[in-house]
Amino acid sequence: MLEKEKDRYIVYAMGKDRAGLVARITKVISNAGFNIVDIEQSAPHGLFYIIMIIEPTGNSIKDPLNYFNKRFIEISAGVDLNVFISEFREGIRKPIKWWSEIVFVGPDKPGLIAELSDFIGKNDVNIHRLNMIARGEIIAAEMLLDISSLLNDEEFHKKFNENLKKLGESLGLQIIIQEEDVFKAKRKMLILDLDENLIYIIGLLDFFKNLNIDNFSKEFRYDIESVQDIRQSKELFLRYLKNMDVDILTKVIGAVKISPDTEELIRALKLMNYKIALISNSLNIFTDLLKVQLGIDYAFGNALEINNNKLNGNFVKELIITPLKKQRIINWLANMEKIPEAEVYLFGLDVKEPFHSYSTGLKISINFDYSALKKIIDSKQISIESLISIIINIGIQKEQFEQLKKFILSFR
Repeated sequence: MLEKEKDRYIVYAMGKDRAGLVARITKVISNAGFNIVDIEQSAPHGLFYIIMIIEPTGNSIKDPLNYFNKRFIEISAGVDLNVFISEFREGIRKPIKWWSEIVFVGPDKPGLIAELSDFIGKNDVNIHRLNMIARGEIIAAEMLLDISSLLNDEEFHKKFNENLKKLGESLGLQIIIQEEDVFKAKRKMLILDLDENLIYIIGLLDFFKNLNIDNFSKEFRYDIESVQDIRQSKELFLRYLKNMDVDILTKVIGAVKISPDTEELIRALKLMNYKIALISNSLNIFTDLLKVQLGIDYAFGNALEINNNKLNGNFVKELIITPLKKQRIINWLANMEKIPEAEVYLFGLDVKEPFHSYSTGLKISINFDYSALKKIIDSKQISIESLISIIINIGIQKEQFEQLKKFILSFR
């Protein structure tokens, strides 16, 4: 049985991150003859923080609180840093702690973390660690929970997990609870289906409104007006790309810029041990660009038929991504990566089984170098109708397409 710790102190500091802060603080502790027995430090978003538990050795100075308070004021001079020390009164430690990890990725909404943490606290469960990122319309988070208080009542423990999952469902989240091998990193897979209303193009409508457009062809307006489901209409607009040089298509796709929020979200998901795959009947030249720029693990898209470096206005039939082929690709990825079905999350696919599926609330924001696009248009390398056809074939949110459709049909 462990006894109560004696003569231990907790040191905690916060300030603006800069090189050498850890060394400043730990040197004071070392020079005072104290030993560091526990430490946690991070610097998210340029904010430095550190927490340490220290204990005296045989050569420690006397009156440590007075000594450290003076020295910490001295080392903080001229630096945006506040360092504090107090007696560490943790009390008698529990010989064993039981842990649970919950992971969720889903549509973000105000108050989501507050509701989850309120439920957890009311059940006498402690949040030991929380890692979270919310970007655009999506939130991704991991919580490490101390569930030691639940172990004396198996039925209450079971109800806690059930009610936590129900709360997640009411918030639009699928919560995964892991209570075995909590500290062993588990691989998970996130599937992004760009066909399903995920791509949002920043500034798109304003760009077209600021062009000097005389009119659209009657044929093009008819095709736009006839669209009922933008996901099923991509091939219809390929004919407006017929005989286009591949180099022109490459220039247009090369003008795509990924929003910083999307980049940060993907980085966070990868740090949370997610394998990420894009699956889409969008142009594979676009999905390949996203794969490279975002560091995504896999990308699948539709390949265009090319003859003599020119587009012929069709997809390569054998390589078209159909709903059945999507499911086969997902199964193949899960098997190859040895990821169980319970750890595969789909955004955009309208299915319920066997994977967790979310069809709303997520968008991937991209932008264009619109000055580069305007130069391509002004040089007559591409028509506005062809440009819109490319945009339709990289994917676009339904609401955004409807806005573009209304704009095009205003030319009569």
